[in-house]
Amino acid sequence: MILFFQPVRSIFIHCYDYLGHTDRVWSVAWSPNGNLLASCGGDKTVRLWASTSDKEWICTNVLEGTHKRTIRSISWSPDGRQLATASFDSLVGIWGQEEGEDYECVATLEGHENEAKSVSWAKSGTLLATCGRDKSIWIWEVGTDNDFECLSVLQEHTQDVKMVMWHPTKEILASASYDDTIKIWKEDDDDWYCSDTLKGHESTIWAIDFDKTGEYLVSGSDDKALKFWRCFPPDNREGIITDRNEPKWKCICTLSGHHQRCIYSVSWSKVHGRIASSGGDNTVRVFEQEESTISDDMTDTTNFSMIASVTSAHGVVDVNCVQWYPTDKHPNWLATAGDDGIVRIWQLVEE
Repeated sequence: MILFFQPVRSIFIHCYDYLGHTDRVWSVAWSPNGNLLASCGGDKTVRLWASTSDKEWICTNVLEGTHKRTIRSISWSPDGRQLATASFDSLVGIWGQEEGEDYECVATLEGHENEAKSVSWAKSGTLLATCGRDKSIWIWEVGTDNDFECLSVLQEHTQDVKMVMWHPTKEILASASYDDTIKIWKEDDDDWYCSDTLKGHESTIWAIDFDKTGEYLVSGSDDKALKFWRCFPPDNREGIITDRNEPKWKCICTLSGHHQRCIYSVSWSKVHGRIASSGGDNTVRVFEQEESTISDDMTDTTNFSMIASVTSAHGVVDVNCVQWYPTDKHPNWLATAGDDGIVRIWQLVEE
């Protein structure tokens, strides 16, 4: 099956379908080297997909039996040897593979009082973050022999925490919530604290992602807007006031009118820097950062423009997740997950 993005700047996307899930697919995640694509969903399973060619992917493993309810989120460890899953049964599963063996659940993390919504593995590989409907964020230390110890439980959000995401190079965590805020978390003497709260969205924030430097953050919300945030260090040249010698995050750009319903997912490519978004209006959009300009008063003006879009990306159903390929081998590949139970891989092509 081949679908096309509506051409914007003469850019379009081919699509390939991968079937297997028997319920909606909530999330997809590429392994760090891009050799595997993991998907999870309402059928309580994780499927691993491997390529036999650029146009053919096959399901090589089905991970099941551990979770009793929907698997909402998945995250690969930085070395690609393990996979973490967050489920509505409140458990977090850790899956591993011995050489030549199938993947199996090697640990389950308990603590959330109800639905676990998101899981994210820090770049260092030593920390794992989870969040859930119980308004809490858990920070886990990754030990040897599949031993995970809870280091801290963070409870400053006033509503469900929808997503957690680690900074691409530092052990700094961002969280997005039903309370319409994003919080930035840091460690100080073995104690985790909220260093900044980002306000501006008018409704639930479903998705966040950093750019490759960690200086910028994008967020998608139920208010149908994308917001781009920049981190300003103390004594910045723009004159942004910072508190307690902490960096300050400020919204530098808001994009509205591109999505007609809730934005469920955003992905900022760590290769070419483009941003993809998807949501309840069945569309996928791709945005590109324009060259920043500095005014006489040292104000940094940053804009983002849409360069490609596709309607009915998964027929008439929600597009729950969008993820760019992680390396420069196939930098223009994009994976999506939909309520139709289908995983799709798209290719962005410039003529």
